[in-house]
Amino acid sequence: MQEEIGLREYINVLIKRKSVIILIFLIAVIATAIVSYFIMEPVYQANTVITVLKPKIENSIISELSLEDYRNLIKDIEIEEELIQKLNLNKPPFEITPYDLERMLTIELQKSNNIIKMNLQASKPKLCKDIVDTWATLFVEKNKTLYFDEVKNVNTDIKEKLKLAEQEYYEIEENTKKFTNTSNIGMIKSEIRSKIAKVIESKSRLIDIDISFEIEKAKKIQIAVELSKQEKLLSLNKSIIDDQFFRRLISKITDDNFDIANFTYISEERNPIYYNLTQQLISSNITITTLQTEKNQLEKNLNLLSLELTKLKEELVEKEITLSRLIIEYNAKEKLYNYFYKQSEEMRLSLAVETDLLKIANLAYEPKSPIKPNKKLNILIAGFLGLFIGIIAAFFIESWKKE
Repeated sequence: MQEEIGLREYINVLIKRKSVIILIFLIAVIATAIVSYFIMEPVYQANTVITVLKPKIENSIISELSLEDYRNLIKDIEIEEELIQKLNLNKPPFEITPYDLERMLTIELQKSNNIIKMNLQASKPKLCKDIVDTWATLFVEKNKTLYFDEVKNVNTDIKEKLKLAEQEYYEIEENTKKFTNTSNIGMIKSEIRSKIAKVIESKSRLIDIDISFEIEKAKKIQIAVELSKQEKLLSLNKSIIDDQFFRRLISKITDDNFDIANFTYISEERNPIYYNLTQQLISSNITITTLQTEKNQLEKNLNLLSLELTKLKEELVEKEITLSRLIIEYNAKEKLYNYFYKQSEEMRLSLAVETDLLKIANLAYEPKSPIKPNKKLNILIAGFLGLFIGIIAAFFIESWKKE
């Protein structure tokens, strides 16, 4: 019951103050209509479509410009200033600045089709068309070869690097060949092998000498023992008959009937065994001395061979290190040369098929009707707002009068 009474009061207030509500509604609608039709300038929009093409040959060195890159390049201060000068936009009645141009332009990117759409809004349809078409033309003319200009600059830099790398590559190749021919590493290795063989042979001979030396020493000791058991002279009891000299002598001083068969004499003679052992002992000493002399000479030769081997090995190591360093440097220079050569060829192919990567797909049409203001929509919105404000004003007046 109370709700019905409250609702009835609200309706009565609206009916009672309908003149206020209608007045405010009419004021809002009429004011909006006047502003929309007579005060607000119409805004026209024209758009130009630019197609971004891909290079015919992909280049791994220089990355393609993305649509975002081109978006940033469109709003370039140089292009904007050139556009203003070309269309005389800096003079009355326009007096447009680069900042004003950027506010007038919006850019849409269609990444699936590689398309850039330039939308420009202005108060005059012809001006709108002229600005967006001229802007697009200036942008395309300035940036259509931007990618290939970069390719040319990089190509020049790569050619210089390739020339330097080629010079260094041939230089290190020549140095490597020259060092290989003059270092005589093969001869040094052969000489080392020969000296090692001599060292092995000498050491083997030393072992034989030591064995022979021990055998000869043992033999000498044995001879000395045997020699100590022998006498130098032997006393022999011989018959005079056996000695021709004595027999002849006695026959001269005696008659023929004299019997000398029982006469004997003692004779001292050299002991052949003693003298044979002595000769063996002398021969053994000579052999031992000879072996010792040979051993000393071999040891001296071994020392000289060791020194020579050490020097040869040091020389070989030094030359092999130098050769290894040259080979490593040669391989590095070769890789660098091949790398720049490959890049140079890639750049050459890219430049051989140079084409424009930016093209204007569609120029703008002169708009026939403005996109702003939307007069009917503005009046409708103003009507709703006026009605709402009128209702609030009605309740406010009623409340104020009651108080």
